[in-house]
Amino acid sequence: MDSVPIRLDVPAPDGTWQLAGDLYLPSGDQPDTVQVLLSGLTYDRRYWLAPGAGNYVRHMVADGHAVLALDRIGTGDSSHPPAMDVTVQANVDTLHELVLALRAGIAGLNPFARVIAVGHSLGTGIAIIGAAQHRDFDALILTGLTHTFGPLYQDAVGSLEPAEGLPEGYLTTQPGKRGVIYEFEGGVDWALTEYHEATKSTVTIGEGSTVDEIYRPGYSAAVDVPVLLVVGREDRLFVDAEQERDFYRGAPDFDLFVVPQAAHSINVHRTAHLWFAAASRQLARWAAATRTTSA
Repeated sequence: MDSVPIRLDVPAPDGTWQLAGDLYLPSGDQPDTVQVLLSGLTYDRRYWLAPGAGNYVRHMVADGHAVLALDRIGTGDSSHPPAMDVTVQANVDTLHELVLALRAGIAGLNPFARVIAVGHSLGTGIAIIGAAQHRDFDALILTGLTHTFGPLYQDAVGSLEPAEGLPEGYLTTQPGKRGVIYEFEGGVDWALTEYHEATKSTVTIGEGSTVDEIYRPGYSAAVDVPVLLVVGREDRLFVDAEQERDFYRGAPDFDLFVVPQAAHSINVHRTAHLWFAAASRQLARWAAATRTTSA
């Protein structure tokens, strides 16, 4: 797949930070809609690029969509500011600058008329807050997050250790913990488990100290764009997905898709392609509704 490197300087408390990502485009004319992919804690853009059938980017580009795989601030090739500065709100604010740039035209590309956020876990929470505070998105695809904690939530919090080679206050998962906490035993091939471990990224103490913001029901209630919520049936970090519709009272359209034989990190499971297909169907339905409304 061909990609356009994205590097965007954004305002920061100490001057500027840089966001990094890769924008993947289908062949032919540039689409008028772009998906921005937002990873969770201890993940970066590689979550969306898992080998084989778990590669969300490849699926969407083949389906004709433009997709920006982003390294959130503090992850991957983006800037790594002091850990206490990398908060949930800092993620929301830097993302807002990116959305403005996408709508204005970035890296020599035409402006995108529509921006859809696709989040996983913390990335879902950041998308929700961005939609509530800035009205940044035209639709939301939210994965791996509900408002109800499951039995492994505290295990995930306790699985962290300092990340080597990064500023103080950057943490990552202890060796072997990802498979235990984020995967469904029997639902992941060994090669994907190895990829999952090898591509682990970081969380900052600033994000950890502010993460409760993403669960505030006022944010999800303020979302006024269509929502697709995707959860793994075997997720033990977040549960009770059937109750989530009540948290999105302002959304004009809300759908839930449950992925069988998948836990929290859905994309590394054999069944990930099922939710990719469900997202494609939903995107087509939203696009048709937009055309009808504007006709």
